[in-house]
Amino acid sequence: MGHHETPHNTTGQSALIQEVLKELTESTKTVVQELEGLLLDMAASGDLDQYSGSLTAACDRLQATVGVSPGIIVRKITIGSAAAPAMIAFLDGQIDDDILNRDTLMLSELAGPSVPDPASLLTTLKEHVLAVGNLKTASKWSDIIPSIMLGMTMLAIDGVAEVILLDTTKFPSRSVSRSHSEPSIKGPQEAFTEVLLTQMDQLRRRLPAESLRMEPFTIGTDTHTKVLLVYMDSVVNPGIVQSIRERLSGIQRASVQAANEVGEYLSDRRLTIFPQVRFSDRVDLIARNLDQGKVAILTANDPTAMLLPNTLMDFYQTTQDYSTPFWDGTLMRVIRLAGLIIGLYLMPTYIALTSANPDLLPIKLLLTIDGARQGIPFPPVVEVIIMWLIIEILREAANRLPQQLATTIGTVGAVVVGTAIVKAGIVDSLMIIIVTLTALGLFTVPAIEIAATWRWMFWIFVVAAWLFGVYGLLLITVVLIIHLTSLENFGVPYLSPFGPIRLADLSDSWIRFPFPQLLRRPVSLRTLIPHQAEPDLIQPRVNLHESQSRMRT
Repeated sequence: MGHHETPHNTTGQSALIQEVLKELTESTKTVVQELEGLLLDMAASGDLDQYSGSLTAACDRLQATVGVSPGIIVRKITIGSAAAPAMIAFLDGQIDDDILNRDTLMLSELAGPSVPDPASLLTTLKEHVLAVGNLKTASKWSDIIPSIMLGMTMLAIDGVAEVILLDTTKFPSRSVSRSHSEPSIKGPQEAFTEVLLTQMDQLRRRLPAESLRMEPFTIGTDTHTKVLLVYMDSVVNPGIVQSIRERLSGIQRASVQAANEVGEYLSDRRLTIFPQVRFSDRVDLIARNLDQGKVAILTANDPTAMLLPNTLMDFYQTTQDYSTPFWDGTLMRVIRLAGLIIGLYLMPTYIALTSANPDLLPIKLLLTIDGARQGIPFPPVVEVIIMWLIIEILREAANRLPQQLATTIGTVGAVVVGTAIVKAGIVDSLMIIIVTLTALGLFTVPAIEIAATWRWMFWIFVVAAWLFGVYGLLLITVVLIIHLTSLENFGVPYLSPFGPIRLADLSDSWIRFPFPQLLRRPVSLRTLIPHQAEPDLIQPRVNLHESQSRMRT
């Protein structure tokens, strides 16, 4: 029986063939345009990366590469009474239309005698006509195309093997807001934005020192991400700056989308669980640390700045400590220290004394704990796993939900689940109390980088207590101290000022002295100017009785 095609199938196949031929024609046209542009540049300069000065070649090359995007605008224009052929190219949506329209109108109305030399016309435009505050010239396509994609406008004159790149950048951005990752009740509230230029302005306003230096770097062969190395030239140790500069120069990546991608290249010990780079979006925190002799790194498209070098103590200091009286600042730091000790040792100690070393407990306390655990089918370590998984799930859900729902689900979820799990006889009530205190203690950490470290260390302590009891806790504590003392961050000991002891730095560690007593910058940073203040020698005493008598006479 023969197979007969219906007219409907024939029509469908014809449409498909036409569509394929159309796509093939378009792709072939693009390839031909790119080849024509490459051949013209090659014939004129002998270098494929060299701009030849031909507008035809430039137009074909742009249309065949970045021009396939609908946001790329390429226009041919004539300049003034000389009617000199020229071309502009820009990325629509990332430029300031007012600047572009003003300069374009200025070019079209340029009066005067015709300019015989196109190169002289380019010089005239660059030095006397164009009103853009920032412009530069380029002759390599590897410089031209990335600049266009970053918001600059290309101005090319026919016959000149060099183009003008106008800084017309105007990225869509959010307004300056308060910090959400490091909230503060008192003191400055300003946080960085994603726009690098705005970050620079915010930092300069906070720290208007003439020695403030900002060195630009470009990282990422595809993204061309701008990174700024920021430091106080009159204060910082030059060795630290040079080391960070070399590491930034050595980063070879195709794409950089976040500051952490750069930060992981800046750690001395990349496999350690302890963070060595401090991240913060607070302008006042970055400015204060720069004045102390540290180095900051700003990354375009990321509102988080990086600070180097750091010690363990740096992750427990906040700007609010300095915005309140020194007694309040000291109290907050002591509470964080107590939270760290409770978070790390309370639960492992309970497991060690109930599972491995019950003979170390008083008889009455042991009987009380044993009575509370009657009917519980699981050992304490399994109870910890169950409760901690619930806490982590609630925490992650609260982070992902809108702010209005996060608080509700966190509170209601904890109460409902905690009550239900105790009534079900899976976990005893004493374990609920201990797990809650442990979670609260670990959540007192102000820096999110070190918070994840202590949560990992918590499980290491739990396993050690379950397997070896109190001896396991002591062993892990000794190993932890040895590891911390072996860490350095650009030559700065990680446990400073406690290991080695820096007496001058103890005044701003777990306690904070009054500002008149904070005279020196951190000794471990080896700054060029160690002193940040002079001793307060003037302490006037007022005798109100004598003053009142003097006024009466």
